[in-house]
Amino acid sequence: MSEINNEIESILLNLIRKRMQAMQEGENTKNDLLGLMLESNMRGTDENGQCISGMTIDEVVEECKLFYFAGTETTSILLTWTMVILSMHPEWQDRAREEVLGLFGKNKIEHEGFARLKTVSSVLFT
Repeated sequence: MSEINNEIESILLNLIRKRMQAMQEGENTKNDLLGLMLESNMRGTDENGQCISGMTIDEVVEECKLFYFAGTETTSILLTWTMVILSMHPEWQDRAREEVLGLFGKNKIEHEGFARLKTVSSVLFT
């Protein structure tokens, strides 16, 4: 377990280093959580000129791990319960399948098409 943790931390630290370098070169990185956390570290003073301390790099790494694993667990549980409920209600399973096949056919599912999946959305988010 320690070896896996070290590998994950190494990957995250590499990602953080690359992102910090991009920030120092002036790239806009405020469009995601990692960018916002690192941006808070780069600010040294608040509006009143008082020194503020942001998150340490270790804290950023821990937050990244937390969000990743919590998100994975949440998604896993959502999909498991969706399958259970659909097996209990095969008519909804058929409706969702027909909707997906009607919209995408045998083509690769495109991200933009998800917004048009009304039945699938109601199954997953209600």
